[in-house]
Amino acid sequence: MKFTTTKNNLFKALNEINKVIPLRTTLPILNCVLIKTEQQKIILIATDLEQTIISELEGKVLNEGETALPCGRFLEIVSALPNEELEIETKEDNQTKINSSKGIYKITGKEPSEYPAVPDREKKQEIVLEGHELLEIINATLYATSKDDLKPALCGIYLNIMKNDITAVATDGHRLVKYNKQVKNNNPEGSIIIPGKFFNILKNGINIKEKITINISENHLDIKQNQSCLITRIIKESFPDFNSVIPEDLNIKASLKTEDVIKGLKRVSIFSNKSTKQVLIDFNQNELIISTEDKETRSSAKEHLECEYSNENITIAYNAQFLKEVLEHIHCPEVEVFLSGPLTAAVFKPKTEAETTKHTALLMPLRRQK
Repeated sequence: MKFTTTKNNLFKALNEINKVIPLRTTLPILNCVLIKTEQQKIILIATDLEQTIISELEGKVLNEGETALPCGRFLEIVSALPNEELEIETKEDNQTKINSSKGIYKITGKEPSEYPAVPDREKKQEIVLEGHELLEIINATLYATSKDDLKPALCGIYLNIMKNDITAVATDGHRLVKYNKQVKNNNPEGSIIIPGKFFNILKNGINIKEKITINISENHLDIKQNQSCLITRIIKESFPDFNSVIPEDLNIKASLKTEDVIKGLKRVSIFSNKSTKQVLIDFNQNELIISTEDKETRSSAKEHLECEYSNENITIAYNAQFLKEVLEHIHCPEVEVFLSGPLTAAVFKPKTEAETTKHTALLMPLRRQK
């Protein structure tokens, strides 16, 4: 295999590919990027067996072939080179030579035949969204997905798709977000759970002014972006019945100034216990008190903020990080909080929102530490 390309093109492609390289794996081949030159195309492939990126690199093919190179080291070498044309050549023993004006660098790869095959995808249906619509859905829900691999359904975003309407839901068991969005394109009806990692890789490359086509097959879906194709395995699990979890008859209501509370939480939570991150939220007559105390370090903090509240006083314990993230992702100057008591879930909604969206977040309280 032999090809030429510029340092910037190669660095950009490797940087994108590196997003799916697993941090820990029992299969060393997954730490590699597969490089193929065929039919005057330079193709880079990386996978963690759940997500796969296929990227086409701009350059000139001199000899066809393939190799699998350690992605981390290859990326490190390329990033340190000046921006100029590079020549990459691989011999039959998978030793690869990188030629630049500064010198010659050799790196040994693995046998490309060991690399996992790209998943077969026979398209069954497709969903078309405006770039800004998909980005809104991701930004509203992704933070609430679980990181616990033992609960695969909670590691993804559940999409319930109607022709002109999509409901996206994410939960990690402590918080839940339900985001309903009216969309412009007619889409086939159905539901699907898409891994959060897929959206995490995808979101930074979304062009908000372009249409995004999601191709769905039996077990996978893919999205083409610029010179890349991102593929993910669909999560084939049952998603929790989220509608039954969200309480409706909540008789206590408060209205908060979002930015003031977020800033207050950031300051007060510095003094909270590092493992529980517990803060107390006191709802008093038109006043919100955020406080915390860590007996281990003998530190404490308390802030008084304005809020609209006229019910009896109530004190609730929350994980400060979870509460801050809920507020940060409701993009509205004021947030309404609906409660029924100190030990039940609270529902958060924007005070005002567009006619095309409906945003609801639920947060479970902590049991207060004595």
